[in-house]
Parts: sequence; structure tokens; C-alpha cells
Amino acid sequence: MKMPISDEILNAFVDQQLTSGEMEEMFEAAREDAGLAQRICGVRQLKSMVRHAYDGIEPGRPARVARSPGMQALAAALLLGVGGIVGWSLHPATGGILPAVLAQKGEFVRTGQQSAANRFILHIDSDKPEHMAAVLDYADQILDSARQEGVQAELEIVANNYGLNLLREGFTPYRERIDALAAKHANLTFIACGQAVARYEREGKQIRLVKEAKMVPSAIGEVVSKMKEGWTYIRV
Repeated sequence: MKMPISDEILNAFVDQQLTSGEMEEMFEAAREDAGLAQRICGVRQLKSMVRHAYDGIEPGRPARVARSPGMQALAAALLLGVGGIVGWSLHPATGGILPAVLAQKGEFVRTGQQSAANRFILHIDSDKPEHMAAVLDYADQILDSARQEGVQAELEIVANNYGLNLLREGFTPYRERIDALAAKHANLTFIACGQAVARYEREGKQIRLVKEAKMVPSAIGEVVSKMKEGWTYIRV
């Protein structure tokens, strides 16, 4: 893509409407340019807000472009803002302690490092009930499988954007489930994005997190840090 990266191109990238060659060039450019990664993140957040505003309204049906699950996962990670990680690569799921549904889809990103085998980040940015239930189910299944296989594992559920609602005291519909999972799995951590909390507070909303939640400055920073250590990123 030997041209200035305009807003139109960014939107096409976020919507995955570029050719496969153009998508790969954008991936490479985002890895090398933190400013571009931030622009991509901004476009994604805006689109997410618009989708949330019109949730429940049946949209038109535009032509769809075929996409590989691996490409979707890498795009998800880049759109989160994880554009500066060097040496990551996509690996097909091979089963192991991953739930079958994740192993079959292969929708995750793993760095080339092996220093953090069986360390997982489950990222949620949606407050749709099926997504919130799924992230808790996946966490429980992964850690149960690890225990049964006799392997050490660690898992973080990282919530940002509307996914923060999963960890809001008095708001989450899964308060008892979170309590139970925290008691069951000492190797499970719930992470709330400080930037998302600040955005809610600027909107005049009072945010009180469940006691199990740990707040970090940003979800992006947490994911970048863990992926540099070799953790596997999974977007739910």
C-alpha cells in the first residue's frame, strides 16, 4: 500500500474490506507505527459506539468478504491497539487445554515466544449477555482442563469498552458466577480497563467494580505487556 493512509483506508481496514495483500501491508505498518495503531484503535472504538447505539435494529445486508478466522483474530488484536508487538504470529489451535470451540475456530493470537505456555488473556469489549456468559464459560473450561491435565496455567479476563459492565458491582448479571469462579480458580484474574472507567465517569456514571476486579491503567497496556511475555490472546 504505497500511498498515504487516509481515513477512508482506515475505515476499510477496520471493516476488513481491503484485499488480502493490502490487509497484510496495513498489519505491517501498524506494527511499526504506534501512531497508526492509535488511529486504528480510535476508528474501531467509534464504530463500536455506533453499533451499540443501533443494537437491535436490523441492518441491511452488504456483500460479505470471505475472511479467515486467523485474520480476524489478528485484526481484533491490532484494532485493540496492540500494534507494536514484534515477533507475534498466528498459530492454529491444536486442542490441549483450550475448549473445543476455540480450538476448532483458531481465533486467537499467540506470540512466537514459549515463555508463557498455558497463559491466556480472554478479552471482552461487549456487554451482550451471550458474550459475558461465554467469557466466563471459557475461563472455567480452560482452567478446569489445566487442572485435569496437571499443568500450570494462568488466565486473565480483560474487560474494556462495554465489556466493563461484566465487572460493575450492582450492574453485572453474573455477580454470583464471578464469586464462584474466583473461589474455584486462584489462577484466574479479572482485569478492568482504567481508561474505560474514566470514560464512564466523564459521562456521569458511577463506577464501582466487583471486589475481584483489578483495575489497570489501560486494557491495551495490559494486553501488550502480557503478549510480549508470550501469553496467548483470545478475543471473545
